[in-house]
This record gives sequence, C-alpha cells and structure tokens, in this order.
Amino acid sequence: MSEIEKLERESNEVWASRLGSIAANQLKGVKDEQAIREITLKYWEPIRTAITSDNSLKRPRTAFAKAINEKFPNSSKPKPGYYHTKPRGKAPHWEHLALWYATSNRDRWDIIGDEARVAYKASFEQPEQTEQTEQATQPEPTEQTTLQPEATTTVPSLETMNIAQLELDADTQKVVEDAIAYSGMSLAEFVRKACQVYAKTVTGKVKLADEDLSSVLTAELMSEKYKTHPGRADELTRRAIYALEVHNNNCTERNQKWHINQTAIQTLTGSKPATIKKILENYQTRLDDHNAKHELNPYDNRKPGIKIDQAINLVELVPDGLNMV
Repeated sequence: MSEIEKLERESNEVWASRLGSIAANQLKGVKDEQAIREITLKYWEPIRTAITSDNSLKRPRTAFAKAINEKFPNSSKPKPGYYHTKPRGKAPHWEHLALWYATSNRDRWDIIGDEARVAYKASFEQPEQTEQTEQATQPEPTEQTTLQPEATTTVPSLETMNIAQLELDADTQKVVEDAIAYSGMSLAEFVRKACQVYAKTVTGKVKLADEDLSSVLTAELMSEKYKTHPGRADELTRRAIYALEVHNNNCTERNQKWHINQTAIQTLTGSKPATIKKILENYQTRLDDHNAKHELNPYDNRKPGIKIDQAINLVELVPDGLNMV
C-alpha cells in the first residue's frame, strides 16, 4: 500500500495530519517554489480529491497545515521558501509556501511566484456595489440672467485615480493597499504590473490550449511538466478510453474487462472529477456502445485485490497519442 493511501479506520483528519508530516519532512532544505509546489500537491491533492465538500475539508486542511507549521513556523521577516500574507484579523507575516498550495481553492495551485500572487489577489472583485459615500447637499441653482461658461469635464487617468475608484470590496482593497506598500510601487504602476502579469497568464493558457499534444509521450504528459496544461485532461481522457477499449476487446473472459466510466477514467488519468465529467459528455455514445457490446456495468469494476490502474498500464498500452482510432 502506498504511504499516501488512507489507512483502514483512519479518519480524514488523522490522514491529513500524517500526510502533512510526510510532506514537511520532504520539504526540509527545499527553497525552490516549483519543487515545494510539487511536493505539497503530491500529498495534498489526494486529500482534496477524496473530500469533495469544502466544509468537510476544513478540519483535515487545518491538520495538514499544522503539520507543516510545526516544521516551518511563521516568520516576521522574509525567508527563502516563504511568502507574505495578511490573514484577516491577524498581523502580516511570512508563511511557508506549502500553505499557499494546501488549499481547497484549486485555482491557487496554478499561481506561482510573488508577482503572480499579488496579481491574483488584486483580481478579486465582487459584483455588489460598494457603500456609497454621502453626497454633499447642493443648493438649488438660482435663475441666471447671464450665460455661464460651459463646465469642463475632467477625464480621470491612471495617474490621478485613487484606490477607491477601483470599487473593490473592503477586504480586497486592504490586500491591494498592503501589496502596494510592500512593493514600493505607486497605484498606477501596480495596476499596470497586475494587468501585465494577469494578461500573460491568460494568454499563455490560451496558447497552450491550442497546442496539439498527440505526439507527447504519455509518461511525459502525466508528469509534473504538463500538470497544469489546459489540454492535458482532454488528451489523457482520449488515451484512457482507447486503452480500455483495446484491453476489453482483447480479453477472453468478462471478469477481465472493465466498465468504462467517469471513475475509471479519473483513476487512470489523475484528473479532477468535474473535469472528466465534462469531457466525457463528448464520448457518452461511444462509451455506452462499447459497454453494451461487452455487457458491462459499473459492478464489473469491483474486482477484489485488483485496482484498475494496476490492471491497465496507460503508459504501456498507449505510449503516445498517435495512430489511435
């Protein structure tokens, strides 16, 4: 059994604490953020995937973070492998980068580097209208007997605007104010930089989404190198379906075959459940036809002592995405 797997009768909280301790030990001496992210998600992502309710995840997340904190206490000064944060109701401090990635918010897993974090935090806006300041009561205009010069309108510019004009919610405004103070930038410089960083992130993902991954080796596609690639899940799903079809078509006994469904594909690809569910909408007819052909149902995947990722070696069955039917 892998050290990551949840033990029999082990509660989610104890499981998270155990994996947090293992992660903390592996993080000793590691300063590179990409390496910290990889180690942290190796042990945190299985917990996040297994516990789908954010409410149920709170205590396990606290237990995981506590194990990290015990080895890497918060600091009042910058340290390698740490990032700056200001939790609500607490003094600003630096905490270990593992805590940035050990979160229920999967979007944060792709935010790497201090500049990206600042831009990410600055991007939050709530649709609710912010509280309006009282308007001074203006006296009613008296009748004029002479023509008045036409009033000129001052067009606001980035250089003259203030942070209140961004209409951020109170919490986000405070985060942005702190970030600006620590960066030493003016508001105009900060807004330009935030736009630049976020724009590069978005356009970078768009370019990646158009990339053809069919020639990438399956082993490489499943590595950390492609972990955040927007097209990874689609390509791995295509290969996993093909691998299962080839396997089933070559089996002579029904008990050797596997029902092709969301859980099976998710296990073989390691992708998020919601992502796989959406992708499989485009393959549903194909899956239904194949499962009907072999008279398979989900209960056929209950094979004592055998897990699907042990029986189906995706890397060996489909080494790349070329020449697939």
